[in-house]
Amino acid sequence: MMRLLTLLPFLLVAACTSLPEPIPDAIPAQQQIYTQSQAGCVDLLTDFKRTVQQQGVQDAQLVWDPRFPHLAFDRFSLSWLFELTGRDSKRQWLDYVSHQAAVQRQAEYQNLPDNSAYAFNQLEQCAAQLVSQSLYQPALWSVLIAEPPQPVSGYSSWQRVLGLYPLTQHLARPSVDKEKRRLISHFIQPVEGDAIRYAPDDKSSLNRSQIQAWFRQARARSALSWPQLSAGQQQRLLNHYAPVIQVETRSRDDFPGQVKYVTASQPAVVSRKPTLYTHVSYTRFYGQTLTQLNYSLWFANRTARSGFDPYAGRFDGVLIRLTLDADGQPYILDSIHHCGCYHMVFALSPTLRFAATDNKEEWPVTLQVYAGQQTDKLGVTLSAGEHMVKDVQWLRHDVRTRSLTVLPYERLRSLPAAPSQNKSLFNPQGMLPASVRAERFYLWPLGVKSPGTQRQLGHHATAFIGKRHFDEAFLFETFFKRPEERAGRQQRDGL
Repeated sequence: MMRLLTLLPFLLVAACTSLPEPIPDAIPAQQQIYTQSQAGCVDLLTDFKRTVQQQGVQDAQLVWDPRFPHLAFDRFSLSWLFELTGRDSKRQWLDYVSHQAAVQRQAEYQNLPDNSAYAFNQLEQCAAQLVSQSLYQPALWSVLIAEPPQPVSGYSSWQRVLGLYPLTQHLARPSVDKEKRRLISHFIQPVEGDAIRYAPDDKSSLNRSQIQAWFRQARARSALSWPQLSAGQQQRLLNHYAPVIQVETRSRDDFPGQVKYVTASQPAVVSRKPTLYTHVSYTRFYGQTLTQLNYSLWFANRTARSGFDPYAGRFDGVLIRLTLDADGQPYILDSIHHCGCYHMVFALSPTLRFAATDNKEEWPVTLQVYAGQQTDKLGVTLSAGEHMVKDVQWLRHDVRTRSLTVLPYERLRSLPAAPSQNKSLFNPQGMLPASVRAERFYLWPLGVKSPGTQRQLGHHATAFIGKRHFDEAFLFETFFKRPEERAGRQQRDGL
């Protein structure tokens, strides 16, 4: 036991810094999938990724698999693999995963300390050529189905084995339940002290009928009934539904800011320019694919509540996600901190009913916020210091706000760090090393990798007891019963 305790700090460091598996020199599946004429492009894209990995700038937001060097995957796209039965559905799926790969490739190209060996246009042309031919390659689809790419888990099995997880999960449950009760108690407490409201300046001219028409048209064009809107439509929706965020403000730690590299190796949150980072995602909910509007705030620090606070430290932030129903109306709001902690789920529609709690797994805080909805504008209040969500309500009139600059979340994957050099905020494991917390030294038996560390999309483990990721494709089917179609029609008719 003493030997294990001696090795423990080194094991924890290894868990936080273990690199993605190196890309092998030979990849037999590529020879099985691609023709001789495609080999040049396959080799170029694979060699580029190998260089990216060797130089330590691999983007971890998406799953990249060397068998498919022109594609990149998230949990949502991987959930569809066994349902792509026709050519049109495969084409739409390919468009999605190839676009993700293009965004990832651009970030990695910009972040390479030396990218002179590659011409970006040539990389893009090769990727486009492989994508256009993939639809007609049965071997590619056979390999995809037989051995699908695997997302990286936010959990470490060896930590749970060494930490005697079957026992420690029961020891941890009282603390987990106590923390949930504390979070819920915030919702009956008034706003304390000074509070500042923030919102983007852009005023929306959208109305509900226009949004509903967009979603009807998008579904009609989709072989998979995905409401895939244009980039312009997505941005207008993000602006239209952006919540007013009220922050209790006691110190400089409570001013949201913009993430920048202040030196070539030191990222920081600069509070002079409050910024909201946005992106669009999708979820699957009882036969429907729903659009999700994501809003991220970053703070310089989480304030210490005492002389030793294991949860305090550099960087803090909240991700607020608004899921729209099939007609593009507010349906579910949920949030986490950027560490994946403190998952809260709010039902915004009376057609939604929470499922019975599963005592075998940790459950998020669940609340209903739909009484008397007469507006599309939500107000979200964050507490001072900890930046916990302590109130969600519909705003019935305009309020005075400070301006938020709106930037795409993708910016965080490639930030200017030095003259002619960009860096991701996150390392190749999807972590922000500058934000590590002392809590990781005693929460490690529960298996979450580096608890408390701020992390990139795709890496948010949200439960200490059980396993759950924020971006799981069927996440809300765990929390909600199947909505009644009749109730949904009544609600829409009454709007």
